[in-house]
Amino acid sequence: MPAHCRIKGNINLESGEKVYHTPDSPWYSRTEIDTGTGERWFCTEREAREAGWRAPKQTQDKRTPTAVAGSPPTGCKAIVNINEANADELKALPGIGDTLAQRIVDYRGAHGHFTTVDELEAVKGIGEKTIEKIRPCVVLR
Repeated sequence: MPAHCRIKGNINLESGEKVYHTPDSPWYSRTEIDTGTGERWFCTEREAREAGWRAPKQTQDKRTPTAVAGSPPTGCKAIVNINEANADELKALPGIGDTLAQRIVDYRGAHGHFTTVDELEAVKGIGEKTIEKIRPCVVLR
């Protein structure tokens, strides 16, 4: 596994379906990658989707490992559910101020819940670097 690429691209043996798992996925620790069978590692969710993999149907368990442990990861003021948080709560994320927080709320109102963290890239002003900063601080419910 490349050190900076932690997303697992898994192929279901029964269906042949290609599913990727991020480190916050409930199946991540149970998923092994066999590159000899076409499975692979990805650096971003976008890269996985562009290669034909999909997110798991349930992207986040309601009790994430971080939430169970009780304290946010280093660099995070809090763990934020980007599908439910208001603008003030979103400002707890690294690099998210008043303007970006409101854009996230507005985007979510127009397009519905986010199914992956990388979907935040569709919000004006949020790029790959910001997503990587906030990734350990967000959950999807």
